Amino acid sequence: MYRYEIVADASEQVDGLPVDVLVHYAELIAFLELTPWEGPAYRDDKPDGAMRRMVFGPGGGGLVVYVILEQDRRVVVVSVSWVG
Repeated sequence: MYRYEIVADASEQVDGLPVDVLVHYAELIAFLELTPWEGPAYRDDKPDGAMRRMVFGPGGGGLVVYVILEQDRRVVVVSVSWVG
């Protein structure tokens, strides 16, 4: 299992999510704590890179960008966007 962390800017972005979307974000975090490597690479030219992305929410209206620190078994969320 990986430990979830979030940078301050991303935490503020989560605070701005619609209330009904927060449950979807929480489900995504639970997923990332177990299987963070399932997310596609952030950059297509670095398919094995530690920076990853994952969509979430109704209609895929949210995007989380995160970094996997494998040696520490940590997942650090660096950006959360909502366009839904």
